Amino acid sequence: MRGEQAVGGRVQVYWEGEDEWFDGVVAAYSAERGYYVQSAAESARAASPRDSVVDNNEADAENYDEAEEENEDEQEAAKHQAGEADEAEREATPVPEQEDLTQNERAALSSTKQKKIARRARAFMRSSAAFFRDEDTLREMRQELRHEKRTLANQLQTLTMQLAEKQQVSAALKGELQQLKTSAALANVMRQVPRSVSFSGSPSGTLKSLSKPKTAVQWGERVLDQKLENQCLADDLLVLKTAVQEKQLAIQRKQKQRDEMNTKLARVPRRHLCTLVDVQVEIARLLEEKRALESQSPPHSSRIEMETLATSEAGTATKTALQNELASLEITAERYKEELRQWALKIDCEKARLAPLETRLASLQEELRRFENSQVLLRSVFLRLVPDVRDGCVPSEAALAAFQTLAPLDRPTLSVEDMIIRLQARGIVSSDIANQSQRFSFAQFVDAFDCLFKS
Repeated sequence: MRGEQAVGGRVQVYWEGEDEWFDGVVAAYSAERGYYVQSAAESARAASPRDSVVDNNEADAENYDEAEEENEDEQEAAKHQAGEADEAEREATPVPEQEDLTQNERAALSSTKQKKIARRARAFMRSSAAFFRDEDTLREMRQELRHEKRTLANQLQTLTMQLAEKQQVSAALKGELQQLKTSAALANVMRQVPRSVSFSGSPSGTLKSLSKPKTAVQWGERVLDQKLENQCLADDLLVLKTAVQEKQLAIQRKQKQRDEMNTKLARVPRRHLCTLVDVQVEIARLLEEKRALESQSPPHSSRIEMETLATSEAGTATKTALQNELASLEITAERYKEELRQWALKIDCEKARLAPLETRLASLQEELRRFENSQVLLRSVFLRLVPDVRDGCVPSEAALAAFQTLAPLDRPTLSVEDMIIRLQARGIVSSDIANQSQRFSFAQFVDAFDCLFKS
């Protein structure tokens, strides 16, 4: 509803000074002043076509309105008198002319009245401290307030969730702290109470273990005893595991020694190897020869015995010398094996250190290869030479100077003449480059760089 139809309707007035909404009733409507809203507590003045919003300076606006109304009444009275005089004068004129003048005067009066109304509204808006809002503005303000409310609600929910998470973390930390305190107390009790006293096979301990606790204190003592016993059993289990690991290591060492002895035996020449059966067979053969010799020449038995004794003594000496030499060789072989083992460990350590370095080198080479293929460096150098906007080329002198700057350190430095000769040989630049100013595009720049430093 608008205009006179809104009189008697209920509206809501937003008071900016107090930042609140008030319920009111439209009491009157004026085309010049707008709506006049009243409430049970106080009255508010609005100037928008729909709803009204008034601040705390309403008294000044009302005083100004009263003064304006008095001035307008006086002006309208004077104009009314002047109009009556004009009508009296126009009665003597003919009827058509009177009708024409009346229409012109009506148009002039309506335009003057509209100008005065606009001036009054502008003066009121300029001098009054009231703020006027239409329905769309109020709706936008309401939407903004609702959006702000939702934002604050989301922030509140986020903060609440963060607080809950912090509380959960705090509870977990408190529980962990309590467990650590319990573990520390158990450790102190275990250090203070000997195991022989706590877990001995005495009758008192047996009766205590068989008797069922009746009170909470006894249950606590039973739980503490069980925890201590479990801890001691865990320590014993750890000791047993350590002993098993040591035995396994000893077995591995024995197996390693066996493998080494087999390796040593494999390196001994085949002709020097003999078994117990071979020795027994050789002894039996020698005994048969001895008996044969004794039967053939009985007078010479003493001489044969002496020769046999000398031969056996010589064999014993040779055997002793060979055993000593074999022992020294075994010691030398053990020393060399220990050195070889140390070198193998060092090689393994170096390989372990070298593996990540090789991986890193491969990744860096791959990155360098991608970087070279992308031609980012050449593009940046080419752009630093400020190519021409029209054709995107740079002068040859600047390009050759840039090539001298980009020369790799592991290659000899090339002069400008050498560069020109190489580029002419490849056909990248013309033969009369010294006479005319040749320009390089980016593709020619890349080809020239490859020709000079990658070929």
